[in-house]
Amino acid sequence: MERKLKSRINSILLVILCVYTLPIISCQNTTEREITSISFPAITVSYPEVDEYVVQQLEGDGIPGLAVVVVQGEEMVYCKGFGITSVKGDLSVTPQTIFDLASASKSFTAIGVLLLRDRGLIDLDTSVQQYLPNFRPDDPLASQITIRHLLNHTSGIPGAFSAPLIFQQGDDEFMELVAALGKVKLNREPGLLFEYADINYCLLGSLIETVSGITFEEYIKQMIFKPLGMDHTTLYPEEAEIKGKADGHQAMYNQIVVNNIPVYRSALPAGWVMSCAEDMGQWLIAHLNNGRTAKGQIFPASDIEETHTPTVAFEENSKEMSYGMGWFASSADDEFIIWHSGDTPNFMADMILLPEYATGVAVLINSQACTIGHDIASGVANIILELEIKPMGVPWWAHWKTIDTLATFTLVFTIILVLSLLFYSWYIWRQFRTRKRCFFGSLFADSIPLWRLSLYITPLVLVLMFIMSGYLIMRTLYGYNLFEVLFLFRLGAPPGVYISGVSLLMVIFLWVLALAFLGSFTRATKKI
Repeated sequence: MERKLKSRINSILLVILCVYTLPIISCQNTTEREITSISFPAITVSYPEVDEYVVQQLEGDGIPGLAVVVVQGEEMVYCKGFGITSVKGDLSVTPQTIFDLASASKSFTAIGVLLLRDRGLIDLDTSVQQYLPNFRPDDPLASQITIRHLLNHTSGIPGAFSAPLIFQQGDDEFMELVAALGKVKLNREPGLLFEYADINYCLLGSLIETVSGITFEEYIKQMIFKPLGMDHTTLYPEEAEIKGKADGHQAMYNQIVVNNIPVYRSALPAGWVMSCAEDMGQWLIAHLNNGRTAKGQIFPASDIEETHTPTVAFEENSKEMSYGMGWFASSADDEFIIWHSGDTPNFMADMILLPEYATGVAVLINSQACTIGHDIASGVANIILELEIKPMGVPWWAHWKTIDTLATFTLVFTIILVLSLLFYSWYIWRQFRTRKRCFFGSLFADSIPLWRLSLYITPLVLVLMFIMSGYLIMRTLYGYNLFEVLFLFRLGAPPGVYISGVSLLMVIFLWVLALAFLGSFTRATKKI
């Protein structure tokens, strides 16, 4: 009964959290610009129809820049950059321009864990608590969570509402993250059902760091990036900037603005590998060829196969899907596809593997201000292979441009509320000036029925109850402070969403205060 109640509360809170949370950072309107295409010199195959298709997407949906790589067999057959790295300048995107990979990063973390297993340092079916003793969620079932459950997203840890916990600060961010789960209750028994939760892969990052004895960043660099020759791929934000990272972009009232959000170390394993199209070509080649590239056998073939093998099935948007380890798998239009998309507040990425065609496609975009970004990878694959693959499924909240449109309507509604409040204030002031109203306690004040007084005060009571209940629910069920989370998401939210959401809440609060003051401290003047 408790889990069913919590599930219903989750559904309600998820909508509120997506609409009203989360920055007023830097902004700049989009200017007219020429879409540029920079060819990668090592690629000799030409796909002018792909060029034309990608440029159309850039011109039609507010994407400042993107990079595309296509691999077939053991070769990169297409690798280009399009557009610009920032609306603040005119620097062209190249195959070496660095982007955030967002949740596509999980594929790296998964391989990192399997490499630990190959060395005999961990057992995937052993309780996580054996390796992370401080991992003690407030649920007796937590001791049953294994490493495999984390890899498959079947741990039972709540998804959307555990997300704020991945952003930790302190001397040891990963240990802070593990400790922060102390008040979290599981949604279900581990291993029972799929529930996508970033916290699963953040815990795997902590596991890697604890077991390997070196930092997560160095482990992934030494075990994956360097052997593959991914020289422009990093987990260090400062290094990414030096090597040429693109600016991230968001929508703000239908304009494209620059917003470079901070990177939290505790969130790296789930969503913050930073890479370029050229390097992602090597990553796709390794996955298409059982861990082998031109440099030799980089990873055991069994590890690659294990990450791709569908383990847990689920349904999303009326589509049958499955998850392996860091990769989704689905059969769309009679084609078996292995894929993973990714969304940060200001970047998006997609990786697609088509094993039957020995083909892989990756698309990196420096914007979260478009609605068709996740369609491009499948579109490129369709052109090259002459297929009709539909876009991979992505959650509705990934289309932040749509949410920005809602923010525009919210702002208009807020302005109407402000104008009506000003008119109402002027009306009350006029009543005082004409002696039709006076303060409570005056000999000339008329009495007020209790039911009418209740009408004035009830909105304030309801608002205060809503705030307190939201705080207590978040604190009790998930172990974090709602107000701290709202402040944290200010750094990553689309600016228009944050401005509109905060403005609306402030105006509503002013309205209920005005009504409560009017009913509690003023009365109509007695007629003499």
